[in-house]
Amino acid sequence: MLLDRVAPFWASRVVDEAFGGYFTCFDHQGRLYDTRKPGWFLGRTMYTFSSLCQRFGNRPEWLDVAKAGYDFLPKAEVGEGRFAQMLSRDGTILTGAASIFTDHFAVKGAVNYLFVLGKQAPGAEIERVKAWLDRLLLHVKNPDVLCGECPDERFQKHAVNFMTLTVLIEARKLFGDEYSAILRENVYRSLYQFACDALQAPLEYIGRDGAPLSVGPGRLVDAGHTMESLWFSMEAADQLGEESWYARAEQVLDWVIEKCWDADFGGFVQHVDFERGKPDDAYRITDYDGTPVAWDEKIWWVQAEGLIALCMSALRNGNESHWRRFTELYEYVKRHFVDAATGEWVSFLRRDGTILSGCLGSMLKGPYHVPRCLMMLSRALEEAADA
Repeated sequence: MLLDRVAPFWASRVVDEAFGGYFTCFDHQGRLYDTRKPGWFLGRTMYTFSSLCQRFGNRPEWLDVAKAGYDFLPKAEVGEGRFAQMLSRDGTILTGAASIFTDHFAVKGAVNYLFVLGKQAPGAEIERVKAWLDRLLLHVKNPDVLCGECPDERFQKHAVNFMTLTVLIEARKLFGDEYSAILRENVYRSLYQFACDALQAPLEYIGRDGAPLSVGPGRLVDAGHTMESLWFSMEAADQLGEESWYARAEQVLDWVIEKCWDADFGGFVQHVDFERGKPDDAYRITDYDGTPVAWDEKIWWVQAEGLIALCMSALRNGNESHWRRFTELYEYVKRHFVDAATGEWVSFLRRDGTILSGCLGSMLKGPYHVPRCLMMLSRALEEAADA
């Protein structure tokens, strides 16, 4: 599925041969419908195709895709290690440094592309990426930057923490243990601070002081973000030898299953109120680039992160319940999300599994969550078979 369908789907259409960079907006037939270029996908696409090279060997068509993003990246720079959120087809900046996640993805993608180049990577380029990373680690502590990711100044957002976590995991490929102390801090915060024992719930927003703030968005459990952070934490446990993190990830994953698994129709819902299930009115609909998605509807990337987290927990912890849930989710995804013609996944389902949006790509969906999911599953299952 990954090598014969999903990767070729993107490799054959994602690069803009005329101006460089990437297209991501493709309808249900795989036809391009918007030529604007989201800054997130400069880094995300570099990461995906560089990771394919690391996982399956350097293929010229994959290296060419990764290079197209790296070469275009300077057009997105806005200074101080920040990157533009949206560009026109020719690279004109339409929206500047509006999202710290753009910076995370840029560093993550660049690290992996230079790692794939190996000895061919110029030392000056590695130093440039290191400077971006050092700036990023300053920005994620800056309240003025973080306010852009939170509803108001009372909160901090889990996604900022675990995105820093995964960037630091990838940065080990070039910089070794230099950032290990910060990596450990981020794992701790994901597993023991945003995941709250008192509430038996993993929270998307907590107070600036690190304590739960159970009002408004502070009541939300975000299934996809939590499961993404859990497999990042287990990957960090692999690298740093911290076996206790596996068991904690297993425990928090049970909380997600209890609160966010749809027992009636299958799949994980978008998000819930940690206590009441159905969120308050203000949090029942999320605008996904013009598509309103309800709290209990199904999103492609949430299921992808669920598959990875369930598979890793099942294998690392010997958890048979998580393995059964993994196989159930896998069959659900095959039945409802996988597009028969291309192998890529559609974007959104209604709660009952009917298609809400069949787009295969958008400003928020491109070659990232699905190919990464399939890569991680193949690696995890292969390692388990060899053990």
